[in-house]
Amino acid sequence: MLSKVRNPLPHLLLTICGFAQPALAGDSARLNVIGYSEGGKIFAFEEYGVLDGSGDAYSNYYFLDTKADKFLPETPIKVRIDNEQSVAKVRGLAHKKAEPLVKQYNLEDNPGYLLTYNPVSEVESDPHRVRYYGYPSSPPRAQTYTLVLKEKLFPASKDCLNMTGNYSGFSLAFTEALSEPSNRVVYEDKQVPASRNCPNGYRIGAVIAGESDNAPMVAMIAVSSFGFEGNDERWIAVPVHPFEEQ
Repeated sequence: MLSKVRNPLPHLLLTICGFAQPALAGDSARLNVIGYSEGGKIFAFEEYGVLDGSGDAYSNYYFLDTKADKFLPETPIKVRIDNEQSVAKVRGLAHKKAEPLVKQYNLEDNPGYLLTYNPVSEVESDPHRVRYYGYPSSPPRAQTYTLVLKEKLFPASKDCLNMTGNYSGFSLAFTEALSEPSNRVVYEDKQVPASRNCPNGYRIGAVIAGESDNAPMVAMIAVSSFGFEGNDERWIAVPVHPFEEQ
């Protein structure tokens, strides 16, 4: 009597899929650009996701004064709830807390333009260099810019001595502006802010432009930091002015 043999294909597929997944993985925050105030002085964005390890959902709103390069008073707005709740719920709670500032500065009326996007999942792109047109149009009619990030090593803080990778900061410079060569450094860490936790890598994740001529470009930098199950990724916004302000 022949015994019944189950089709091995589903089990093979499960095995293959299992090998395709990393054994340990940190969490990568998703990005939601809220927008600029009318004159470009205020820029806001949300990052959200699910924490590795605990599985808690979170949503963080950041409101940046682009002239002073600092957060507005009583911000960032951060909400975190346990893993019994959904990402949609935590985003709703965070949005409710952030809504007065969003409305005060009419940020949703000026969402800006995504000039370039360079996510961590991109395989062949350069994490430290982006070249893009200054306005999105097809065919391209704007002039070009090149923004370059350089990582800088710093002595690790006491809380980060056991981390994996280099404890680092970064600088940003335009090597091209309005299709002409440039050597303008627009940002440079003098020390590593504690808010970055234990950073060990950076990527130019996106560049945003405002709809007003007075609004600066904003470089969205993906910060990798030593986490519970690998590197975690969070976003920081850096106003970048290709030219001296008048």
